[in-house]
Amino acid sequence: MTIEIVIIVMLLASLFGAWVLSVWRKLEMQEENIRNALHQTLVQLSAEREALEGLTELLKDVIDAELLQEMRCSLENAQDGGEVRQPEWISERQRELLRIQNKIAEISESMQLLQTQETYQKYWKAAKSYEHMVETSGLIYNDSVESYNGMLRKMPDRIAAGICGFHRKKMIEIM
Repeated sequence: MTIEIVIIVMLLASLFGAWVLSVWRKLEMQEENIRNALHQTLVQLSAEREALEGLTELLKDVIDAELLQEMRCSLENAQDGGEVRQPEWISERQRELLRIQNKIAEISESMQLLQTQETYQKYWKAAKSYEHMVETSGLIYNDSVESYNGMLRKMPDRIAAGICGFHRKKMIEIM
C-alpha cells in the first residue's frame, strides 16, 4: 500500500513539474516576442530621430542659433543609449520627437522654397514614415504584452508563472 502511495505521489509530482515546465516555455516564448517587438520599436525610433536630425540640419541656416541648439539637444536626448529601454522611456522619446517634428513643420510652413527642395521632402517623408512605423511597432509590442499579461492572470497558469518568477509587463503609450 505504501509503495502505491509513493508511486502516485511521484507521478503527481512529475505531472506537476511537466505542467510548470510547459507554462514556463509558453511564457518564455511570449517574453521573446516582447523583446523582439521592443527592439523593433527602438530601431524605428532611432531612424525617425535620424530623419529629424537631417531636417534640423537643413534648417540650420534659416533659424536662430538658440532654437537650433535646443532642437539638436532634444534630438541628442532622444538617442538610444544601448541599454534595455522601458516603455516609459520610449513614450518620452516619442513625445520629444513629435514636439521636434511639430516645430520643424511650424518653421518650414512659412518657407515655400524649402518645402519644394527634394532633400527636405525626402527627410520629411522619411520622418513621417518612421513615425508611423514606431506607432505600428508599439502596437505590436502592446499586443504581445497584453497576451503575456493575460497568461499571467489566468488560473492555473498564474500559479506556475509565480513559481517561475514571471511578472507583468508595462505597455507603451501610443502617441
